[in-house]
Amino acid sequence: MIKKITISIFILSSILLALIMIGWMLFKDPYMGSSKGYREGSGDDEVMALAMAKDLDIFQGMELYTNNCASCHTGNLTGNPEWKSSLDEDGQRLPPPLNGTGHTWHHAPQQLFDIIRYGYKKTNPNYQGKMIGNENLTDSEIWSILEYIKSVWPENIRAKYNVNFGG
Repeated sequence: MIKKITISIFILSSILLALIMIGWMLFKDPYMGSSKGYREGSGDDEVMALAMAKDLDIFQGMELYTNNCASCHTGNLTGNPEWKSSLDEDGQRLPPPLNGTGHTWHHAPQQLFDIIRYGYKKTNPNYQGKMIGNENLTDSEIWSILEYIKSVWPENIRAKYNVNFGG
């Protein structure tokens, strides 16, 4: 009798744990539980839905960042130390830091996605810089890069980002 009760409790506990894990995977939002700041009706609804549905891989994001972004923004995301005050030899802005010390965290998730995908020139025609974007990256790869970048930000910056863009 005790053995049957123990087995029943084990089975019910396993089922409950499985349901909790499934619920967490279905309802977690990699962009702080809200799409506040996201441009509703912009035609990018599918992109945001993909980002919310996928379990983003920060380690993949780190690798993709290293291969696609680090040559300008540096391996430790510090950008060019003179990004605020100097221009390069072509008169273009220098790459800013992405580690939370610059302005990246002031931008909505969709805007950051668009900048990585299309470059800054397409999102702001007046921008004087060389951020060209990378249309060869998949949506999931871009969201993974953004998750990696956010994972490097100090806790207080992540908290401010969550307040500004839902969290």
